[in-house]
Amino acid sequence: MIYFDSAATTPIDPKVSDFMVDILNNAYGNPSSIHKAGQKSKAVIENSRRQIASCINASSGEIYFTGGGTESNNLVLKGLLTRGDHFITSSIEHPAILKPTKELENQGVQNSIIKPNQFGKIKLKDIIPEIKSNTKLVSIMYVNNELGTISEIKKISEYLKTQNILFHTDAVQAVGKINIDVINIGCDFLSASAHKFHGPKGIGFLFIKDGLSLNPQITGGGQEKNLRGGTENISGIAGMGLALDISNQKIEENHNYILKLEKQLFFELEKNQIKFRRNGINQVTGLCNITLFNVPGQSLIVNLDLEGFAISFGAACASGSSKPSSIHSKIGIPSHEAECTVRISISRQNTSEEITKLTTILSEIIPRIKRRKDA
Repeated sequence: MIYFDSAATTPIDPKVSDFMVDILNNAYGNPSSIHKAGQKSKAVIENSRRQIASCINASSGEIYFTGGGTESNNLVLKGLLTRGDHFITSSIEHPAILKPTKELENQGVQNSIIKPNQFGKIKLKDIIPEIKSNTKLVSIMYVNNELGTISEIKKISEYLKTQNILFHTDAVQAVGKINIDVINIGCDFLSASAHKFHGPKGIGFLFIKDGLSLNPQITGGGQEKNLRGGTENISGIAGMGLALDISNQKIEENHNYILKLEKQLFFELEKNQIKFRRNGINQVTGLCNITLFNVPGQSLIVNLDLEGFAISFGAACASGSSKPSSIHSKIGIPSHEAECTVRISISRQNTSEEITKLTTILSEIIPRIKRRKDA
């Protein structure tokens, strides 16, 4: 398999998987136990907490471990908002924000849903008119998971501070790809997930600015300072800490390498006379949302898969849905073009040779499945 679907999930770094096996075999004690085996496991957790905090310029006490980005997002919204509060978010957020928003609406939490511009960006000027006297929280994703667009996170955060409104950003597609400095951004909450930066699945973290608190959604043994009960996923936490550390150590080098592959992709598509349009603007490197005119996306995915290539049609978070993503209509892409829109996402583990193989096979498949203009 030649894999170009890293926006859905990244292949785990071999160093990370090796380290996790070692942790599974040698740090097996319960971290809540006071004996040496338990304290060894506790030390692994706290070391990872420090690693992650260092990577985003936070203090270790501001990092809380969760089951992933979805849980982190739910924890912020459901742990903070109550009846009578007002909440602002955007229509192109991950379902882990939009679905809890709907649930909270049924519980008496008011909301305003901001629409993106035609480039898939959320701007501060669109948020300001929606602010009310009871607005408690604004949540805008850092990098959109389907378009790759980067929104005005720092600008939004700075303004909200002047209004004493809390700010959360879903940074699942940003952490490990962009230099994240929570002090510079000024956010109050930030969500991340390990499997987006070559770490394991089923583990993530939530940054909570010192002095703020949330009501726990999972109660039990009081782990994570009573915010998330349950025995910790020690190997997952350890793997996430190492994965983020590896990504951050070479973040600029990785950016430049992926950018080179991205430019090669577009150059070779043009060279092979494949007509396309990249959607969005100011994207994170490597996340390419592309409309291939008159080429049915679902059919393309199936044909590529048969040839051993993986890209995506819609978002992986849609539970295997084969329908075009709704995000395309929200930025003005007509339905017949949305049906021909795919996402090719490149990671540091891809190669120049793989890009050429992909564009070559596309030039072979597209003529076979392309719709006639009069069809």
